[in-house]
Amino acid sequence: MAPQKEVVLKLSSMRYLKPGVSEEEFHEYASKHHAPKAALIQARHGALNVTQYHTPTACRQLLQEKLPWAVRPGWKIDDHDITISVWVRSTDDMLKIVMDPDFQALVAEDEMTTDGSKGTISAGWEEMYVEDGKIVNVEEGKSTEMSLATSWAFRIRLAL
Repeated sequence: MAPQKEVVLKLSSMRYLKPGVSEEEFHEYASKHHAPKAALIQARHGALNVTQYHTPTACRQLLQEKLPWAVRPGWKIDDHDITISVWVRSTDDMLKIVMDPDFQALVAEDEMTTDGSKGTISAGWEEMYVEDGKIVNVEEGKSTEMSLATSWAFRIRLAL
């Protein structure tokens, strides 16, 4: 029997650069300053993965100019400048990260480049169906991913 797949919680924070800060300055700060310091703290408290997804103006313009058909009526092009995603096994692991005094001090520094007055957060899990060009988690034309009842959504609902 195949081993049970672990479904982990993915928490994401979508942020904007602060007015007056260039995209170059923002990227430099996020990648070269924030990420290396945050990674030490996040790993110490059990983060499984952490990513930065950069979405500068040029990428948003690509959608508008080269792929306008992808923007359906009623849809909008996301205007966040960065999405930081953290995968953890439990909300307790995430709490340990955000409550760490070193992490709080690091996040306070973000106010130099990040607009703290707005943003978006999300929580959920990922289901992968193509990895490295190969179909995964599909057998006989059906998904092998967990049902909603055994997923994070169900566990979260039970915790409420």
